[in-house]
Amino acid sequence: MSFFYRTNHFYLFLSFALLTILVSCETDENDIPSYISIDSISLSTEIKQGTASHKITDAWVYVGNKLVGAYEMPVNVPVLAAGSSKVTIYPGVRMNGVAGTRIPYPFYNSITSTIDLVKEQIKSLGTLEVTYNSSTIFAWVEDFENSSFSLDTTQRSNVRASRTNDPLKVFDYSGEASHYSAIVEFTGDSTVFENVSHSSFEVPQDGSAVFLEMNYKTNTPLTIGVYGRTSTQIIQEPIFVLNPNTVWNKIYINLTPTVCNMSSSYDFRIFFSAMKSADNEKAEILLDNIKLLHF
Repeated sequence: MSFFYRTNHFYLFLSFALLTILVSCETDENDIPSYISIDSISLSTEIKQGTASHKITDAWVYVGNKLVGAYEMPVNVPVLAAGSSKVTIYPGVRMNGVAGTRIPYPFYNSITSTIDLVKEQIKSLGTLEVTYNSSTIFAWVEDFENSSFSLDTTQRSNVRASRTNDPLKVFDYSGEASHYSAIVEFTGDSTVFENVSHSSFEVPQDGSAVFLEMNYKTNTPLTIGVYGRTSTQIIQEPIFVLNPNTVWNKIYINLTPTVCNMSSSYDFRIFFSAMKSADNEKAEILLDNIKLLHF
């Protein structure tokens, strides 16, 4: 093979490679996104639904019927669409408070609107507002505003829950008049706390969503679970342990798998339990706005 042939062959290959790169660098018109800006999502409730306190962290965005993605807010969502478009947003939460288990919360309504998207431009939706789905059953709502609150102390507990109106300890949510929260204080030799819902609840066991919502603040681990009653016995099933925290938090605890697996139980009570460790001189638990929800 001659040097001339090899040289021409090399330049031919080089020209083809450069042409390929140039073509691939050209922007396809279909790849230019529009943007949807979402600042946050708030919750509006009716009186019987309890507090509007929430921890909606994510927006699950659909354009048409296609999922664009789930995004932590605030966010500018890139969308490969333009013109009049149907946009549906589902409010998302962290199931069991775990960042790795983000879900569109089944009890919140979605938000649907038709908006005009323009390529390379941002359509701002600002702060959106959602409500509970009308099919939601509020089996239990406890805000501790009444002196006869709906928690019972079990026999194994040597610590009782009471109410506090200390403004430094009461859960406060902007726009709501909250005067009391539940408090559990471990004093002296007291080491075990366990309270259970006064009422028992019949909840679906067919895979339909069953969740417990609550606000809490605790400096000791707090276990949440259910008592399931069968024809012959009562079964205690712990579900989740809340770690100590220094500020009020909101959590959405998924009870669905547990109640489905307890197929022999025909009703359930919710329990809260904790033990004071030897190195914790003053263990304290604060609770508020407990809600048991299902369809």
